[in-house]
Amino acid sequence: MHASSYPPPPQLSPRSHLCPPPPHPRHLFSAMGMQITAPCCPGTSLSGCDSDLLAQPWYSGNCDRHAVESALLRLQKDGTYTVRPSSGPHGSQPFTLAVLLRGRVFNIPIRRLDGGRHYALGREGRNHEELFSSVATMVQHYMRHPLPLVDRHSGSRELTCLLFPTKP
Repeated sequence: MHASSYPPPPQLSPRSHLCPPPPHPRHLFSAMGMQITAPCCPGTSLSGCDSDLLAQPWYSGNCDRHAVESALLRLQKDGTYTVRPSSGPHGSQPFTLAVLLRGRVFNIPIRRLDGGRHYALGREGRNHEELFSSVATMVQHYMRHPLPLVDRHSGSRELTCLLFPTKP
């Protein structure tokens, strides 16, 4: 499929501060014959404060990068997203936000700061990064506010909101 055959993402002007409300995810994915409540990988276990992530409709348990990317690409809906454990060492970068836009999956690291008191999205070294008290708070923020996605190769930048939570 060519990139031009994908529907355009929701229109967001640079001045837009709020995203359109997403359709109720249960109805969307039920109609597609998919479930959003079953964990990706049985036997997933998290410790401490991260255990509440398992109940989230957007948390993918122990799914690896390949499984998550395949699932997002099958859905073909711009703004579809999930949070998965990071592929690398989990210390300061325990999770990754995966977002589909225009037929591409963007994998954005979620960093743990201040001993777990805050979370930030993206790589280190940004001057003005937003801090969140939890991963859930971060996801809720980007459901309402545009998330800038930057192509590492071309440097092009697009905006999307987190619209369709999924568990592969």
